[in-house]
Amino acid sequence: MARKGAKPVLAAAAGAAALLSVGAWVALRYADRRLAPLVAGDVAPAYTTRVYGTPKSLRVGDPLSPAELRERLKRLGYAQGIPDRPGLYREESLDPAGRRFEVHLRGFERPFVRPTPHRVRVDLVEGFVSALVLAESGVPLLEAVLEPEALYEVSAQGRVRRRPLKPGEAPRWMMDAVVSVEDRRFREHGGVDLKGILRAAARNLRSGRVAQGGSTLTQQLAKNLFLTPRRTFSRKAKEAALALYLEGRYSKDDILRLYLDTVYFGQDGPVGVFGLAAAAKLFFDKEPANLDLAECAVLAGLLASPGRYDPRRDPEASLTRRRVVLAAMRRQGAITPAQERAAGVAALRLAGGAGARPRAADYFLAWVERQLDERHPDEHLMARGITVHTTLDPWLQEAARTAVKRAKHQAALVALDPKDGAVRALVGGKDYATAPFDRATRALRQPGSAFKPVVYAAALTGQSGKPDAVTAATLLEDSTRSWTVDGGTWTPRNYDKTYRGPVALRAALAQSLNAATVDLASRIGVARVAETARGLGVLSSLRPELGLALGASEVTLLELCGAYCAFDNGGRRVEPHGIDAVLAADGSVLEARHPESFPAMSEPEAYLMTDLLREVVRTGTAKSLLRRGLGGVSAGKTGTTDDGRDAWFIGYSPWLLAGVWTGEDQPRPLPITGASAALPVWADFMTAALPSALLRPELADPWPRPDIMEEAEVDPASGLRAHAGCPTRRSEVFVPGTAPAADCPLHKKGVVGWIKDLFKRR
Repeated sequence: MARKGAKPVLAAAAGAAALLSVGAWVALRYADRRLAPLVAGDVAPAYTTRVYGTPKSLRVGDPLSPAELRERLKRLGYAQGIPDRPGLYREESLDPAGRRFEVHLRGFERPFVRPTPHRVRVDLVEGFVSALVLAESGVPLLEAVLEPEALYEVSAQGRVRRRPLKPGEAPRWMMDAVVSVEDRRFREHGGVDLKGILRAAARNLRSGRVAQGGSTLTQQLAKNLFLTPRRTFSRKAKEAALALYLEGRYSKDDILRLYLDTVYFGQDGPVGVFGLAAAAKLFFDKEPANLDLAECAVLAGLLASPGRYDPRRDPEASLTRRRVVLAAMRRQGAITPAQERAAGVAALRLAGGAGARPRAADYFLAWVERQLDERHPDEHLMARGITVHTTLDPWLQEAARTAVKRAKHQAALVALDPKDGAVRALVGGKDYATAPFDRATRALRQPGSAFKPVVYAAALTGQSGKPDAVTAATLLEDSTRSWTVDGGTWTPRNYDKTYRGPVALRAALAQSLNAATVDLASRIGVARVAETARGLGVLSSLRPELGLALGASEVTLLELCGAYCAFDNGGRRVEPHGIDAVLAADGSVLEARHPESFPAMSEPEAYLMTDLLREVVRTGTAKSLLRRGLGGVSAGKTGTTDDGRDAWFIGYSPWLLAGVWTGEDQPRPLPITGASAALPVWADFMTAALPSALLRPELADPWPRPDIMEEAEVDPASGLRAHAGCPTRRSEVFVPGTAPAADCPLHKKGVVGWIKDLFKRR
């Protein structure tokens, strides 16, 4: 409805001429054609947002079983038949004991990967890709790529829920709530708020990031209806011009109604929910006119981040946001303090059918949405017709979900590619619909002994050439000893209440000896431990106390898994990440990741850490993996906090790293340990995730020793070089320049030793 007495459209446009380019004038004409049906409620937004997993690459020598390839093709919708067109494949036996697949691949567009459709022949022998060629010509291929699997789609045809608002149907409380939190000067400005722009710029400068946008509600409406989310001066000029046009063409209430009629409120499973009417029905089973103040505040709060403040996913976050909205309304004079108090304590009564429908990767997708909200705080990207390419491998995700469901308590699992930190699977709990809080990325819990590898890495790195270098053979004191801490004394206890006296560092980590680990931390200093943790990528707050050595500071499962990556990839710190690229509706790149890594330790030091963590599997707290057939390809560490409140296992192979946490959301004593509760979940996942060909014991060592590593025989009682008089000895591996030079002084050398010493003196 045109505003009575409003200046003519041409006059309004003329007032904006200073801001307009030729493209902006074209946008105005386009807007004029589109606005009428949208205002009338005759059409729904045509945006389509898609989220994809990572494509599966095939190369000669890759481990791949026929069952896995068959399942991956099935998930992508390939059908068996003569592969004369994309989407078809056939399978046949291959002598002597292999399978041959001929697949007509589909093409797809993805930043940095643009395969074209072609027929390929893939030969699989003994669980590995033995040949990869073009089917028509037999020309060998370096790589073939299966297209990425679609994880999530918003607002495709038939996937939009929108019922247009009638004039006057939006409650005044709803309109006031939106104005209070989205654009408090809405009724004063003419479409562009210069004061708001300056205020937002000042806040962004203070925070060092784009924490607040300066767009008005009218500008947001213009952008949502007509423009791409690319942040350019040209787009901002068009946005401003369109906002001035809208202000000249429609009343403030009309603009608010149009905004509420088209804005994105979130998802109901695969269905995008647009507009106030659809949102009121979904969340409260009400018509908009019947919404009360508390419900209006919840819905207005959703607009800042539909994923983060969805009351079905995270009721506490929704209620916290509701209080923010109500406080803003009170400050604006829209409600009284008494109304604010009453609505602030009102029960959150959601519609009976308002439970979010499960998706294949709900926890992962919610994490991705949160990241997009943080990086693009003023864009509402999930409703903008974007394409998001993620790192998730849906096949591995299914294996992770299945493993977590078998846990006897609440659980979370993260799987990373150790080379670059790409998240291949992420499960934040046993059931997203009933427990949507993400325990993989948001829960801060004590890691217990799963943090100990950081302590040992702090001691073993940077030691080359030092005469008193800490090595795997260094003796630690495993005994009851009291330490002065804030508030008194502290005596760390071993889990089995047994103390071994002097014990080699290798054995101390393998057996997870608390007293020996604290002894090591006291030698190198807590500051060195914290510095190493930061260098490995741990970002959470770390308390500068000896208890840090035993995992007393809380971390997330995701960041601890990221820290272990350096042990597995040759010493490089990587950043766990789930988004590879984001494309606008027009195909332009909004963001693209260029993976980076930074040196955290040398390759020999990383190899030594892996060898020590393999010892945990060979002889230590994770030796049950030997019975599962995973001993030869596994390295890792268990972790258990006081009274079994948290149980962890972080472990890896050369191809995949995964971590598991189990426990309860409200910590309480439990009869579990990392070995009894978390490790079995990890083993279930890795057994399903790793091709069986990799588990054959006759295969070469998956972690070949660098040639420059040193090896020497040491006496276990002294940690120094063994000689003929030592009753026992063992071979130990050392980072170059750290092998002990001195002979064991605890035993007489005998005649042979005396002769050797004589020649040394000469």
